[in-house]
Amino acid sequence: MSAPSRPTTTPEEPGSAPGSPRPMRALAVVLLGAFMNQFDVMAVNVAVPEIQRDLGAGEAAAQWVLAGYALPFALLLVTGGRLGDLAGRRRVFLIGTVGFTLASALAAAAGSVPLLVLARVLQGASAALMGPQVLTVLQVMVPPARRGPAMGLYAAVIGLASVAGPVLGGFLVQADLFGWGWRSLFLVNLPVGVLSVVAGLRHLRESREPDGRRLDLAGVGLAAVALLLFLCPLTYGRELGWPWWAWAALAASAPALGLLVVHQRRRERTGGAPLIALRLFGERAFTAGVLVTFNLAALMTGFFFVFVLFLRHGLDFGAQRAGQSLLPWALGTALASFLAIPLARRHGRRVLVAGNLAAVAGVTLLTVTVAMAGRSLSVPEVVPGLLLFGIGIGLVSTPVLNVTLSGVVPADAGSASGVFSTFRQAGAAVGVAVTGGVFYALVGDPATARPTDYVDAVVATMLLQLTVVLVTLGLVFLLPRESGSAPRPRKD
Repeated sequence: MSAPSRPTTTPEEPGSAPGSPRPMRALAVVLLGAFMNQFDVMAVNVAVPEIQRDLGAGEAAAQWVLAGYALPFALLLVTGGRLGDLAGRRRVFLIGTVGFTLASALAAAAGSVPLLVLARVLQGASAALMGPQVLTVLQVMVPPARRGPAMGLYAAVIGLASVAGPVLGGFLVQADLFGWGWRSLFLVNLPVGVLSVVAGLRHLRESREPDGRRLDLAGVGLAAVALLLFLCPLTYGRELGWPWWAWAALAASAPALGLLVVHQRRRERTGGAPLIALRLFGERAFTAGVLVTFNLAALMTGFFFVFVLFLRHGLDFGAQRAGQSLLPWALGTALASFLAIPLARRHGRRVLVAGNLAAVAGVTLLTVTVAMAGRSLSVPEVVPGLLLFGIGIGLVSTPVLNVTLSGVVPADAGSASGVFSTFRQAGAAVGVAVTGGVFYALVGDPATARPTDYVDAVVATMLLQLTVVLVTLGLVFLLPRESGSAPRPRKD
């Protein structure tokens, strides 16, 4: 797909073209899309038991409802970022937003599991087009002087969506307004999606890399195969008892990744536009940053997966009460994310170290609290641990994003955003697979498990998550002492 001949304003002069919108308005548009995506992910997780009851779905079908979104999202993230570079970030963002909104309407109307899974697949594919453009717009359209606060705003919006997802989602499911039940979680996307499209048409200007090179379709195929071989066994292996094909697929993912690397290097040598700019991994800050992001995603998704199961099945909490129990974590994350960038500009890497230490303290306190209280655990008892944990995550996740992407040249912005998001999604899959595997191994058969089994299992998995936080603390010391740097010249 060739880039049109329409001129593109330079990244350092966002909004400088006559009649172009203000960059912060453009940022507000893509942040609205980011909110819609994150809200949907968090809310649906809380509503899975209600979806199962309404549609008569078993555990495998419920897994498909979640994985139907996660797999295409992970598979197409890098492609979505590169498409934005080549075809235009405004165009790709609007196509993704329209697709996500229509898929949400289809999910709300679904009367069977196959139709709901189809809608979730379309949602995931659309989100993969929409999602990478958020970080790319932030890097390319927002002036460097405003980029730090914009990163903090992005993280705060994600934190706010993380708050609204379980809390508002739990309320909507339990309130059963107009008899919609879990369907209301998808219906709320419709007005937000329409508003995002209308605002995007008005306030987003087009930007692309006008070099005329085409999308690396062979790279897209190889990346999809490598990720599919890696993520499918992690998503379904535990539930199916880890059959031979799951281990074979995991083993095959490594050579598939190797073929992708060889192809990308060859494409760079011949002057083509690679799907993944491998030179990004030559920068220690970028490599360490994506590894920290991988760990954070594994930590957060693994924790939420088992903690919600513990609340719902171990303590018999309803959807609304379970959502409210997670509020301290989400509020701590949102507040710390908003403050993290200015703090990191002043204190550098020490903020990330402090965040990791706060997370260590939060997970430790939460583990001790759950172990001591057991089945008598109340919501106020988990507030200090969850709040500290959330503050720690917020202080790390936002500055690491800034450090990782601040040195990326505009020509690689889409590829970097896609790689960053893919590592985050892969980390999320690993977190759920590993933490969920340990949790279910200790719980045993859910049909015969005792409430105390859930207590023992969640304590053990939180000890595992404590180890992940400590490893992340070590990775932070590989990042620069300062919070960011100017982009380096591109080396072709």
